[in-house]
Amino acid sequence: MKKVFADYHTHTVYSHGKGTPEQNVLAAMDAGLSKIAISEHASSHLLYGVRGERLFALRKEIDALNKKYGNKIEVLMGLECNLTAFGKCDAPKDTSMFDVLLLGYHRCIFPRDGYALRSLGEAFNLTKGDSLYSANAILAAAEKYKINILSHPSEYVKQDIAVLAKGAAQLNVALELNCRHLSMNDEEILCAAKHGARFVIGSDAHKPCEIGKYKNSLTATERLGVEERVDNII
Repeated sequence: MKKVFADYHTHTVYSHGKGTPEQNVLAAMDAGLSKIAISEHASSHLLYGVRGERLFALRKEIDALNKKYGNKIEVLMGLECNLTAFGKCDAPKDTSMFDVLLLGYHRCIFPRDGYALRSLGEAFNLTKGDSLYSANAILAAAEKYKINILSHPSEYVKQDIAVLAKGAAQLNVALELNCRHLSMNDEEILCAAKHGARFVIGSDAHKPCEIGKYKNSLTATERLGVEERVDNII
């Protein structure tokens, strides 16, 4: 079985994680990773959004961790942005402090347009969604905000995987195989691969002990024969 060398999706006490950034880094080194990102929720998440001075504090802490452990591992500043409307998310205008940007749909977001309001109903199983429209909504935002990774695709709000994969491939955006909740089934992963998608495996770790636990996603890529399309395994 292949080995994950980079994890671009972990959380800490800055949001709803249980460990400090340094604890995540130490766990990543124990797991044999060469890169780890701290990717907290962006500002629009009503419960866990990290904003203002806390973002700058996290950037300073990550810089200090790179000085301390830089000869062993690269520590990245990520941001898990939230889709807030069709083609819009809460990525800041100036993204220069971030090394990697993720984008996903989350339920605890105040809807900014009719699409987001309907999606909120879908996320709570109150209304039926339009998977094609939802795929185009997130792709439009990914293009506008220069997103690197779509986190847990089709989670909460279903997206047309073929359209999502084609669009992501054109934008050079990877689809995440999320180890916390693998949001695409085997058929959808194969469909995404068929339409040109690249993948990354992410732990979505909320505790340091969850970093390095990639078996379910790795097993899926091996079983489906798509390992060569995963960018963070060797």
